[in-house]
Amino acid sequence: MVSLIMAAIGAAMLCLCVLSLRLMPRVGWSAAAVAVILAGLAYDNIAVAIGRFVGYGDALLAINMPRFWIHAVFTPLLIIVTGVLVGRLGAEQARTRNVAIGGWVLVAMLITIGVVDEGVRARLVPEDAGDALRYVNDAVSGPPLPAIITVLAVLVLGVVAWRYAGFPWLFVGALVMLVAAAAGSSVLWVGNLGELVLMSSVVVTMAAVAGAHISAARPVRQT
Repeated sequence: MVSLIMAAIGAAMLCLCVLSLRLMPRVGWSAAAVAVILAGLAYDNIAVAIGRFVGYGDALLAINMPRFWIHAVFTPLLIIVTGVLVGRLGAEQARTRNVAIGGWVLVAMLITIGVVDEGVRARLVPEDAGDALRYVNDAVSGPPLPAIITVLAVLVLGVVAWRYAGFPWLFVGALVMLVAAAAGSSVLWVGNLGELVLMSSVVVTMAAVAGAHISAARPVRQT
């Protein structure tokens, strides 16, 4: 059952990836970046979903290794992407030079920590999650700090979007992700479902930037 849920989440991520690519003409490079992140998350879910069919061994280990690099490098980029989108929604507070510099510095730090923890020092060991077979990083104890900080940063940007642009959905997505991440420590697919909700809220934000009418959102000033 867990494998089926992970496969469904992976398929949903791919659908969001296609939607992001279709928004590129109106949104620009932000949509391309979101599409890359979604493709990576789709791979993450599908890699876990097919584990039961591959079985533990070198093949499954090779399939799982990119999962850790994807989270280490791609996840923090959400801070930059959502910051740009919130600014384009009309929240000028997210468009200042200091905020941009601070965001890039934070992202660089989080990627560095992630690469060291999830790549350089990674020690992958097999772990069952229901009927799903996967490898986890035994070298890291406790919650993944870069991922948590990323979600908190997106949550703050969601507050800014809600307060200054009347757009609550990014905040809602980040809040759901935060709650799901806590539950995901005991139930694997809950955390991944939270990722799907978060990324859905990012795509909805892009749609608003592209000019789509989103409930509870004020009209976006095109820039």
